[in-house]
Amino acid sequence: MSSTSTPEAGPRQLTRGQIVGLAVASMIPAVGLAAVPALMFVSAGNASWLSALLSAAVTTFVGLSVITFARRHVANGSLYSYLSLVFGPWARLVAAAALLLGYAAMIAGITMVIGVYVGSFLLSQGYSGGLELPVQLAVYAVALLIAVFFARRGVDVSVRAAVVLMAVAIPVVGVVVVASATTTGLHLAEQFSFEGGFSSSGVFQGMAAGATFLMGFESCAALAQETKDPKRDVPFAVLGIPVLLGVVYLVATVLQVPGLFASADNLAQGMSPAAALALNAGLGETFASATDLVLAVATFAGLIGFVNFGSRFVATLSDDGLLPRRVGRLDPKHGSPATAVATLSVIGFVVLAVAVIAYPDSLLSVYSALATLIVYLWVFPYVLICAAHVVLLVRERARRPLSYLAAVLGGAAMAWVYLNGWVNPPASPVDAMSYVALALIAVTLAALALGRRGRTAGEQPQAAPAAAGPAPVAAPRAVDADRVRA
Repeated sequence: MSSTSTPEAGPRQLTRGQIVGLAVASMIPAVGLAAVPALMFVSAGNASWLSALLSAAVTTFVGLSVITFARRHVANGSLYSYLSLVFGPWARLVAAAALLLGYAAMIAGITMVIGVYVGSFLLSQGYSGGLELPVQLAVYAVALLIAVFFARRGVDVSVRAAVVLMAVAIPVVGVVVVASATTTGLHLAEQFSFEGGFSSSGVFQGMAAGATFLMGFESCAALAQETKDPKRDVPFAVLGIPVLLGVVYLVATVLQVPGLFASADNLAQGMSPAAALALNAGLGETFASATDLVLAVATFAGLIGFVNFGSRFVATLSDDGLLPRRVGRLDPKHGSPATAVATLSVIGFVVLAVAVIAYPDSLLSVYSALATLIVYLWVFPYVLICAAHVVLLVRERARRPLSYLAAVLGGAAMAWVYLNGWVNPPASPVDAMSYVALALIAVTLAALALGRRGRTAGEQPQAAPAAAGPAPVAAPRAVDADRVRA
């Protein structure tokens, strides 16, 4: 699994419909419909629709930069591979560190969502310990084991499972959203006039929180070598996420904000947003608790998807010498990167376990911190890919002002999402995520660089006596090939 390759480099099995289905299902739109408005509502209030609009616009701008490379190169390292084509090895290392951490945090965050919905369901059934630490840890472990089972079986099995889960959940959430809007009304005058006050920092904090369900939208590019027509189908799938889901989340936010105001007491007691909206809309406790259970099951689609995407990325790092070679081993029966699947899932569980043990009394604070950390980690490669797009346009002397504008706006807005965390810090522990993300990337970057240098040095003495040549330069060769293709 080299980071970039010719179209003949790997087996092709995914059609456009399959890769789009897995890409959309992995973003768990049913859960996004229920969670994105609530996440933005906490910071932005009646200005939540503006946060949703900015999230959709900015990720679309970034997506335009991503597909510029996806149309030209078949790369299973996604942004990690694309950036090295323009900036060289340093950008590859920065992207490797940020995305490795990002996938681990994403898997931890999605797993926690499953735990919250299962815990909320158990509470509705009279079991008071549903959100307590022992139950939550058990739910996390079982959820990850199920995701590992599907990911090890291969991407085709994962696609079917994820799409089915998505299809089951969306109608249920749709009923809740429509019922809530019908019960409370839309209060458009209050929303569009920002009644209650307007705060630019709150809007950007809401954007960062809501963008969690759009982060990683380009991850399906990691399956390029397993797609039948990658240079057409991967860009279609990549750009379709921020455009389609961005619009859907914007509409859902406008529909839900009045209901979220009306459900404030239930939300404060720890009830999930979907269940609180269902109760407020008069759908009854049975329907509300069933909604939690359906969303918990639906979230498995996202977990399965990102375990697949992330494991391909981890295997690519292994193949490029940034991680131990054994991490990239393929399952002899299914051909999936089984060791990478297990490794990434274990890391995700450890990250989540440490977080909830540190803050056992505030799962909502832990999730908010994780969601923000995911966004901040992905900001770095997103800013770099926008910059790479500009450099590419300059090299080609392209006269496409809209492409320049989209790349500059996408990179600048993403950079401000991160900087806003420093300038206008949110409440603890979310405020710590701005420097936690930076520190984690720095440590991981150093570890990857030192690890690669050590492995390369360890290989050289063995290759010299045989005068074989290829072994000592195996790791740098991947970078040189990328430059040639650029």
